[in-house]
Amino acid sequence: MIEFPAAQEDAGDIVSPVPSDAPSMPATHPVHGGHVAEWTYHDYQGRVLFIVRRFEPVGERKQILPLSLWRDALGHVRWKWKAAPAPRPLYSLDAIAGNVDAPVVIVEGEKSADAAGRIFTRSIATTSPGGSQAVSKADWTPLAGRRVLIWPDADAPGAKYAREVGEVLAGLGCEVSTIDAMALAAMAPNGSKREPQAGWDAADAVVEWADLAALRAAAVKLLKPFEAGPAFISWGAFSMGSGGLTIEATKGRGDDAETVNEWVCSPFEVLGATRDPNGRDWGKWLRWRDGDGREHLRHVAEASLQGEPASLAASLVSDGLRVNRAQQKALATYLCGVSTKGRVTIVSRTGWHRIGDRDLFVLPGETIGPRGSETVILDGAAHGPYESRGTLQDWQAGVGALAADHALAVLAISAALAGPLLHIAGQEGGGLNFFGPSSKGKTTILQAGASVWGRGASPGYVRAWRATANGLEGAASSATDTCLVLDELGVVEARDAQSAVYGLSNGTGKARSGRDGSLREPKSWRVLVLSTGEIPIATKLAEDRGRRARAGQEVRLLDIPADRGLGCGAFDHAGPEGDAGKLSKAIKVAAQSAYGTAGPEFVRRLIAEGVDGESVRAMVSGFVAAEVPAGADGQVDRAAQRLGLIAAAGELATLVGVVPWRNGAAREAAAWALRQWIDARGGTDAGEVRQAIEAVRLVIELHGESRFEAVGGDGDSRPVNNRLGWRKGEGSEREWWVSPQVWKEEICAGLNPSFVAKTLADRGLLRVQSGRGFQCKVNLGGDRRANVYVVTAGILEGAENEG
Repeated sequence: MIEFPAAQEDAGDIVSPVPSDAPSMPATHPVHGGHVAEWTYHDYQGRVLFIVRRFEPVGERKQILPLSLWRDALGHVRWKWKAAPAPRPLYSLDAIAGNVDAPVVIVEGEKSADAAGRIFTRSIATTSPGGSQAVSKADWTPLAGRRVLIWPDADAPGAKYAREVGEVLAGLGCEVSTIDAMALAAMAPNGSKREPQAGWDAADAVVEWADLAALRAAAVKLLKPFEAGPAFISWGAFSMGSGGLTIEATKGRGDDAETVNEWVCSPFEVLGATRDPNGRDWGKWLRWRDGDGREHLRHVAEASLQGEPASLAASLVSDGLRVNRAQQKALATYLCGVSTKGRVTIVSRTGWHRIGDRDLFVLPGETIGPRGSETVILDGAAHGPYESRGTLQDWQAGVGALAADHALAVLAISAALAGPLLHIAGQEGGGLNFFGPSSKGKTTILQAGASVWGRGASPGYVRAWRATANGLEGAASSATDTCLVLDELGVVEARDAQSAVYGLSNGTGKARSGRDGSLREPKSWRVLVLSTGEIPIATKLAEDRGRRARAGQEVRLLDIPADRGLGCGAFDHAGPEGDAGKLSKAIKVAAQSAYGTAGPEFVRRLIAEGVDGESVRAMVSGFVAAEVPAGADGQVDRAAQRLGLIAAAGELATLVGVVPWRNGAAREAAAWALRQWIDARGGTDAGEVRQAIEAVRLVIELHGESRFEAVGGDGDSRPVNNRLGWRKGEGSEREWWVSPQVWKEEICAGLNPSFVAKTLADRGLLRVQSGRGFQCKVNLGGDRRANVYVVTAGILEGAENEG
């Protein structure tokens, strides 16, 4: 392969991709004449970037020349026989981006790439533009993390090319193997041995081997893993090798002076420079092995290198890196000055991230999504209790199968799977609170949901509600786009629960100051919450000095009874052995035997199937349209949206084969939960309306006789202590009169008194007089007259007047 000629300084600017109105390409080369072959380089979207043509002049060596479009300083656009500036794209880049799971075969040259594609039909064949001497000028990042096979030419330059490409790809986290090109070239199609031809490549192999399947099998037998070895970096007075890091130092003075190498620390690699997606918080990504041979990866922030060297050294020593105490400062100096081409994006939370032009899903142990971006790692402080055991099939045969016939278990697992859909569908966070007496199975269904992402136990993926606001913020951030599982609502303080319910759904923590007084960026998250408790969320929040739960809080964390009403607690039936207790135990054992595989696999299959926001929102809208009664308040619609998303997650998981359920099971479970929630809240009116009516009704029911003085009563009437107002009439004519001040401070404590009055008036539960707003002028006896709120007897008739 002939290397592309170097770019000229006066080239102007390349025009890439090539626009549709570009001038026509030249048909021939001014020196070499017509070409014998042509290859087109495309971008991710399939747009033309530049052309490569092969020329074979008579009596001369072959020529491989690039043809690209350029704009000069005057704005004139024309084609030039000139290479694109580095970094240059790979051949078949659109195919690489379009099939993220396909293995990749790398060869030397476009002709060989086309041939390799015919041999390895399930792989994508590619090459770097410019030949074997231009490895460093290619952009290899689209192959990050992929499985790659390198087939070099059978000569010394080919071996060099394979080694250089392998080192680059190893740094990008690829699984790299190489074909022994010399051994394959020495093998004839009939299996006999022969003298290998120098430069023999995939294109030559296709010409010789009629049976490409046999050729492929022969090549695979000659595969060997690529071993790059440690990527040690030395600079200045520092040398890094297998013996560790050393620094040149001068000891003594004058004629006694001598240069020695001082040992600084045991060996480590600098894999790349780190920064967040916004280009802030730079650092270094290090790797080393401890005294037992275990690998350690560590992110070291640049800011920490400007502090006390002893603190830096101590943090590394704790993970097995041996450091010379006398050379702690030298270690910090090395890390400050070491330069690396590798780039690593570090993120502070799990879930979806936009890195470059790709959406990736980041978990502590892996990054899921289209290949082609640089390495992405999760900051150690953001690691949640994610772990896995067994295979997806093990989980399906255990938790998945045991939950299949039980609506609440299906609902919990579907909710755990719904986290990744929050971002896709554009929904805010929220969740479900399964409530009911102990020993009904609510903790069991919670553990089933937890097993989607980690071990279904506590300690494990199940966390306790008992935590500070800061603790819950950290837990939510580490569960972004997955599921936050919280057990036993009863143990958390009511005041903490008040702020937690809003905070967990809103997705932003408190703003806090850094050590230097500057404002730190608050934690953020987007999470689906699964909770259990013996009491509903409204009852828990009311424990805080009798405060009523606001409708917004009840809509964010939906109370769902952990009892199906079928005589088996949280289960639809007693299981194959007719014993609900044994069924519960079997699910708990399964959740701790195989776990942590369903969630990541669900994300992989969502990406593979191209599930987008439009399709998810359509599923949610269909659920809402079918399940929400006509005329229902927007709060009911919000609750239905959340349950609709959970239903969509369960149905999609069924469709893509992650859960072993029948179609419709998740939707039916979510619909049942919505009906239960609506019934428990007293209908489909706004929560504030229900609260307003219930607040006034409760006062009347408790104190309608004892704290309301009879109007026009005789002298034998008992005195009324702590009077709330007056009462008049009997039966359906009964009224309760309340002064404006008592209405505001007693009857409507914690509520908007004007809203309560309007709500009751609109429903005929408050008598009004024209021109007096919501109040009436009444005679309290004698010459006493007053403006009061007049509550009618209908307040005690129940919910039938609340529609």
